[in-house]
Amino acid sequence: MPPKAADLQAVEGLTVADAEAVVSMIEASVHDGESIYDIDLEAYVPYRSQILRYVERNCMHYLGQMDLNAKSEMVWDYYDQTLKQMKDYGAKIVRLDAFAYLHKEVGLSNFFNEPGTWDYINRLRQIANKYGLLLLPEIHSKYEDKTHEKLENKGFAFYDFFFPGLVINALETGKNKHLIKWIREVVESGFVTVNMLGCHDGIPLLDMKGLLDDQSIDEMIGVILSRGGMVKDLYGPDGKKISYYQVNATFFSALDEHHKKFLLARAIQMFMPGIPEIWYLDLFAGTNDHEAAQKGGHKEINRTNLSMSDIEARLQTSIVQEQLSLLRFRNTFPAFGFDSDLTIQDSDEHQLHLVWSKDGYVASLRADLRSYEYEIAYSSQDQQEVGRLAS
Repeated sequence: MPPKAADLQAVEGLTVADAEAVVSMIEASVHDGESIYDIDLEAYVPYRSQILRYVERNCMHYLGQMDLNAKSEMVWDYYDQTLKQMKDYGAKIVRLDAFAYLHKEVGLSNFFNEPGTWDYINRLRQIANKYGLLLLPEIHSKYEDKTHEKLENKGFAFYDFFFPGLVINALETGKNKHLIKWIREVVESGFVTVNMLGCHDGIPLLDMKGLLDDQSIDEMIGVILSRGGMVKDLYGPDGKKISYYQVNATFFSALDEHHKKFLLARAIQMFMPGIPEIWYLDLFAGTNDHEAAQKGGHKEINRTNLSMSDIEARLQTSIVQEQLSLLRFRNTFPAFGFDSDLTIQDSDEHQLHLVWSKDGYVASLRADLRSYEYEIAYSSQDQQEVGRLAS
């Protein structure tokens, strides 16, 4: 898509009529498959360098996201420079967005080519290791495909995209079966995960296939849509519509903006194996933004920009303060960590009892999935520190 005439008016010396004429030349060149560097600008040659510089600076706007040629060593030098710069900025974990599309090869699938994908990501890991960075490959794939196990077997952490739907299922049904099964698998398999409730891309549900049956997933979608959520449609290779790829809603709205449900979901997340990731809008109990979604697309429903006054006001609310208490506890109490022990205690199906322990420190969560009440008890070996957090 070529620039608009209004864009090129930023080039000093071009009138509105001049800009329109240049755009027409660029459009003709794009239509003929020519490079912008070969365009005959005729009377506008004196402005050539300025025009090209402007188009180059804004190429992402005109051309969209572009692939880099990973067969070029210049690209790998760029990756090295970028990872080093991120390390210098203080980064510890680097997300590889949509990494399964990284490797492209003519005649092969556009998604998760093997072994090419592994060749590329292992080379990236060598660079990351040089700078002490943990790579976090981002991939959406059905549980039944076991892609998460492939990542684990290759020594990578992965996003726990199964967790958000399992929490909603547990809170809506009042039953712990599916959530406990997954927690047990994470613990016993030693998975290194990053978990979340809501995120900028919505609530992943295609990932749930194999953990929940199709009817349960469809019912979950129906509930979230009835509460103002939106669905991103996905189409399979046979052209058949798959409507449960992603539901776009804030997690708070997905739980019917029920304060106790939402706070229990956060408490469960704090006791989940892995590294908790918090979406800023969830922290401030954001609700579905339909006006933004109508203007900018379905994902904008959960991407509201909060002003400082919004944040200051919401910081005074109990739903934010209680979340902050839970986050501080998880961040500072020594019982949690990848080198800690997590025990799933026996309980009734409508309850959840999780216990973390390390070096004499113990933290326990007791939750009721029907009343949405919870209690967190914690202690140290010498009993100098004993306390409770409760809803």
